[in-house]
Amino acid sequence: MKVSTDAIQILGGYGYMKDYPAEKYMRDAKITQIYEGTNQIQRNIIGLQLIKDMAK
Repeated sequence: MKVSTDAIQILGGYGYMKDYPAEKYMRDAKITQIYEGTNQIQRNIIGLQLIKDMAK
């Protein structure tokens, strides 16, 4: 997401046009971020699983 945001910033208004691949990269990065959930939730789930595994 960071890289695609930077690309859009560099290209300015052209970054949102479908003629440039940065627009597709931004859409793909955002939908992946939404589909996977937030980083905080993923970290919490992984942390809880590690705690459970270590308690065994």
